[in-house]
Amino acid sequence: MTEIPVRLETGDGHRFEATIFAPDFEGTYPAVLFSHGNFASPDRYRHMLNPIAEAGYVVIAPTHLDAEILRLDPKPAPERIWATRNAEIALIASIPEPVRKALDRRDTMISEDKLAVMGHSYGALIAQLAAGAVATEADGAQPNRRIPGAGALVAWSPPGPMANLINAEGWSHIDLPSLTITGTADVLPGFIDSWELHKVSHNATPAGQRWLWVGEDVNHYFDGIFGRPGSIRREIGERFNHAIATTIQFLDSHLKPEKPAAPVAPTTGVTLTKD
Repeated sequence: MTEIPVRLETGDGHRFEATIFAPDFEGTYPAVLFSHGNFASPDRYRHMLNPIAEAGYVVIAPTHLDAEILRLDPKPAPERIWATRNAEIALIASIPEPVRKALDRRDTMISEDKLAVMGHSYGALIAQLAAGAVATEADGAQPNRRIPGAGALVAWSPPGPMANLINAEGWSHIDLPSLTITGTADVLPGFIDSWELHKVSHNATPAGQRWLWVGEDVNHYFDGIFGRPGSIRREIGERFNHAIATTIQFLDSHLKPEKPAAPVAPTTGVTLTKD
């Protein structure tokens, strides 16, 4: 697996860096657009994104304006962060020229009709918007941020309902096959006080193409495997590996229908439901 940094620019002149996680072998692959969690950055998700790239996907992950690694002072306003996060995901969905050139040098191409959106926490909400969810934004508007051509959604620890922003009605507009990943310790006191709030968006999505993965005693960062550092327990590491394998199986089933999805070996402390 190879990481390739690229510099990109949106139509309004906003410049940002993105990281491409690409397979080590040449070929044509589906793309996964990834939005990181609040204050994080793509480098903190290597343990999540590298295995997906190795499974035959090109993952493209912007470094959003709220990333601590940027050390911006003053910090951008929340409205600015919201706008640029959405604009960055929309831009990389078009597979801009700098991304194409970076991949061309490795004889790698993207199947532009095979695209998934994925995110963690705040980034999961951004991915949900790209999958058709509708939020009420700061100016009261409810723009359609659905990315044409997206074929699957993976939401790791998506937020619960937020007053004046999004609720079950907003998530009911998602029209893609979706995989939601959370755990029974996935709590952020003062923001997400019950882990079951992470299931609200899953429950609001029309039935028939939903997967829900729940890990016993799994917290917001899987003990620090991604997002934030921490002391990782063996059993949580095993559940993380199962979540990654499930993610790859889910993506394969929707973006590589010609390839039978590999079965995922069971592990303790995990519940996976499908409808």
